[in-house]
Order: sequence, then structure tokens, then C-alpha cells
Amino acid sequence: MALYSFTPILAASLLSGFILSTAQAAQTGHDLPVSQIQAAPTPVPSLTPAQDPGVAQPLAQALPAPMQALAPTAPGTPEDRPAVQITAPTNTQISAGMAGQLVAFPLQDGDRFKAGDVLARFQCSQQEATLAHARAEYVKHRGLLDVQTRMKALGQWSVSDLHTAEADLQAANADLKMALAVVAQCTIEAPFSGRVSNLMVHDYQYLSPGTPMLEILDDSALELSMLVSSTALRHLQPGATFQVWIHETDRTYAARVTRISGKVDPVSKTVKIYAQLVQPVSDLLPGMTGSAILKD
Repeated sequence: MALYSFTPILAASLLSGFILSTAQAAQTGHDLPVSQIQAAPTPVPSLTPAQDPGVAQPLAQALPAPMQALAPTAPGTPEDRPAVQITAPTNTQISAGMAGQLVAFPLQDGDRFKAGDVLARFQCSQQEATLAHARAEYVKHRGLLDVQTRMKALGQWSVSDLHTAEADLQAANADLKMALAVVAQCTIEAPFSGRVSNLMVHDYQYLSPGTPMLEILDDSALELSMLVSSTALRHLQPGATFQVWIHETDRTYAARVTRISGKVDPVSKTVKIYAQLVQPVSDLLPGMTGSAILKD
């Protein structure tokens, strides 16, 4: 490898000597015989150990600049501060429970709501008519059963007629419950208080059952999650406190470990840690990221 490295240098030296001899001949006014043309001695630059590829170099010096950035760093650097992500433990995706057209979709992305507020309402004229019919059938069969019961008390009754009236009332009651369940799907109410985090549909859109409509979350108790080395479990247990820096706000907050994942990843030797802020704040949102400061 060293021989190949010196070959271009020797060739350059010979060429420079030939050019110098030719210039001297031009100044004297006569040509020099070819046998008298000699390459002027040119000193060959010596290579330092860092320039000679045949000499071993330290790993940090031998690597190119981009690779040096990937070289292991000393303790106390940001690598000792695991990445942290803010999440909302209570969050869900609301989907359509029936086929129909949206007639009320009042919330927008980011809007707040309370438990029980209407999130969406479908056009349900047909379902409401079915419910009214089921109620009428129930009332009719309940009246027929009352008649059979009074005739039994008078001794003018038939066992088969009484049993038929009882069965018809039970069937009418089942139809009524089914109609009530269908109509209940016409209006979607918020299961908890929180805010909207994403919208997938719009007003007056026709939806099929199972179509995702919106995503909601409860941001009243945000949670922090991070992957740490399994050796950090020696001092990171539920109740332990640490500091967390959030990139979006450029502020540091106090946090407390609440729980630890049920297993350690045997490949990466890491475990997931969950924590909450010691004091709730209003300037943080789910999805923000930062780093935990586990050492002073």
C-alpha cells in the first residue's frame, strides 16, 4: 500500500525535473542531447504517521469527520439523558356505530368538552319510527295479557290463550329494547371530559358502521414515558423524582415515577418507565418530547 502511495509523488518529481532542464536549454539557445537530460533532484516529502496509510492510527483520528460524530462519547453527555415523550393515558377513537348521515358534528380539532356532551348526531327518522312502532306493539300485547289475566280470575280462560299472550308480550318487549338500542346509537356522547385531538369526517357526511370519526383525549393528567437502561432500575423505582426538560417549551419540570413496565427488553437491555409531573401545568400537550435529567 505504501508503494502505491509513493508512485504518484515520484512521477511528479521526474516530470518537474524534465521541465526544468528544458527551460535551461531554452535560455542557453541550444538543445541538450537526450542523454544529458537528467531529472533535477526533487526532495520527496516525508509522510507523517497520520498521512502514511501503512501506519496504524488511533480510531478517533483515523475515522472521517462524519464517523467521528458517531464515536462513543464520554459519560455525562446527553446520551445519559433518555428521551421522554408526553402522552395522554386516557384517549380513544370514536367510530360510527350505525350507517347514516351526520346532521350534527359540533366540535373542531382542539375544542374542549365535558362528559355527556354531544359529539355527533345522525339522521335517525327511520330508526325513531321503528321505535315508535315497537312501543305500540308492546302496549298492545300488554293489554291483551291483562285481558287474559282478568278472564282467568273469572274462570273463563284458556291456558293456551294465556301462554300465547305472555309470549307475545315478551317478544314485543325484546323488539322495543332492540329499537331503543338502535336509536341510542343515533347520538354519540362524550365518555369523559377532555379535548378533540383529530377529526376524520365532516358534517352531512354519510358514514358506514365502524367508520372512524374523531379522536379524543383527557389531558388533565398527562403521562411521561421513556426507555432507560435496565441498570437504572437500581435508583428509578415508583416514587423516585427526577427533572425533565421539554424541547417545545424549553423548560424543566419536576416528575415522579409512577410505574415500571412488566419486562426488560433482553436485546437492548432497556425498560420502559412511566412518570407524571409533580405539579400539573397547562403549557404541555401530548406528543411533546424532551429528555430526562437523571443525574445531577
